[in-house]
Amino acid sequence: MSTFVLVHGAWQSTGTWDLVAPLLRERGHRVITPLLRGLGTDQNHLTSEVALHDHVEDVGKELSKLTDKGVLVGHSYAGMVISGAVDSHPTKVERLVFLDAFLPEDGQCALDLLPPEIGAYFRNVACEHGDGWRLPGGEGQLDLWGLKPGAARDFVRERLCDFSLRCFEEPLRLSENQTSSLPATFVSCVAEGYPAKPFFEPFARKARAQGWQAKEVNTGHDCHVEQPSEIANILLSD
Repeated sequence: MSTFVLVHGAWQSTGTWDLVAPLLRERGHRVITPLLRGLGTDQNHLTSEVALHDHVEDVGKELSKLTDKGVLVGHSYAGMVISGAVDSHPTKVERLVFLDAFLPEDGQCALDLLPPEIGAYFRNVACEHGDGWRLPGGEGQLDLWGLKPGAARDFVRERLCDFSLRCFEEPLRLSENQTSSLPATFVSCVAEGYPAKPFFEPFARKARAQGWQAKEVNTGHDCHVEQPSEIANILLSD
């Protein structure tokens, strides 16, 4: 039996794993979906003070409770989070899986890893609609993630929440690059017409250059929603 620690991305919640988690549990595995401060069911506590280090700490607390090593999985923004969490708890992780996720180095923030115009857009949204820090969740994210009208888009929409620009702006501090010393897999979402695909392709190339296992799925950004069985199979493969 393996323990899977599944960490969701920006504007989403632990509920984003509601399709994948049962498939892992049905095969006898344990699944943990850490609650990230201010997001999902904790969204009433989202303030301008919530930042990346809080989410790294939230996941680190879950890792510290493990009696065995876990498989640490991060989607999208959670690539930042799991990179920080494994840095502080390297003995608690046996394998890493990045699902169409950021792959940072020490001192980088998420906005450093995105085209400058995207960062400018997020800052403008926060300024105009979120008191300088709040990034409201809505149909724009669903479009960016390549979710076509239908069940998958409806599923993600129901689990959307607001996010904070601070989480994208805070640099990640890594004492060591633990991601280079553990077995790791990068899953790329490559559906034709998926708008955010160019943003995440560089991380897939970086992962391949580092000798990671690389997989491609024919979905938009929310691969674990569009193709939960395929993602579960990837998570269960060595």
